[in-house]
Amino acid sequence: MAGNRRKLIYWFWGILSIVLIGGTFWFIFTNFTSGNIKFERAQTGTITHERKVAATFANQELPISAPFSCSVQFMGEDGQRFRRGEVVGILQPEGAAAGTKSESAQSQTILAAMGGLFFHQTDGLETIITAENLTSMDLARLLGQTANVKISGANVQAGEFVGKIVNNLIPTRAFLEMTSIEGLTVGKTIRLIVGEQTVNAKILRKSENPMGVVVMFPHYIDGSATKRRQDVTWVYQSPTSGVLVPKSALWTQGEELGVFLWKEGVVHFKEVIVLDQDDTHACIENLTSGIPIVVTPRNGLEGLVADVKNI
Repeated sequence: MAGNRRKLIYWFWGILSIVLIGGTFWFIFTNFTSGNIKFERAQTGTITHERKVAATFANQELPISAPFSCSVQFMGEDGQRFRRGEVVGILQPEGAAAGTKSESAQSQTILAAMGGLFFHQTDGLETIITAENLTSMDLARLLGQTANVKISGANVQAGEFVGKIVNNLIPTRAFLEMTSIEGLTVGKTIRLIVGEQTVNAKILRKSENPMGVVVMFPHYIDGSATKRRQDVTWVYQSPTSGVLVPKSALWTQGEELGVFLWKEGVVHFKEVIVLDQDDTHACIENLTSGIPIVVTPRNGLEGLVADVKNI
């Protein structure tokens, strides 16, 4: 019995010694060796502050309907601008043979009632979602209207739209759906990216139901007549350009915020000033682009000799 007890004691102290020695080696390895340090190079770049928002556009639009069932001969290309009074198309009644007296007697021209761009596509909302209605009517009911998109072909039935004229000399307006309107002020401008266009739009109206704002652009927005509802990008804060590092590289040592950088084979802590940041990167003041930065910071790195390769 005494011998077995001594064996158990030996086993206990043996295992405990192995654990302590292993832990010591692991502590030394993780804190005083460079093998598990990860580096990335600081890079020049830009921190942007953008958010996608749904937009519903309104222009001055005049739909044109066919007075009778007919075939349509359009004058010009889709999206072409016509002056007021110019012929947009010719309506030919069904059953009239081309080149006959009957044809010339019954055909009817479509004249542009106002100057603007002619489009074959309509959605039935041309006289409902207008610039005036966006600023004066119940937005919840207005924006709840369903579009019925149609693109006219060579033949149409009586009462069907053959297209619409859009006045592209009047600024486009839009309702922007947002999760919050806090900080937005009527009369101020917000920066928006619509397709390839970047513009400042003036806030005309704020709404809590639905949540968002009505804005007026400085001019007609290309594409707003054929795609009434689309996502646009709201630049809610000015971008910041400079030298970027991953946010994981930031480390607080004492009361100083900084990064561990590699210089001449040794890791050093450098206090930094963060100019801007997003979810993944921080823009740092007075940091050299291309310098290796530790992205797995921890205590004990100051003065550590490290070999930086293939980063």
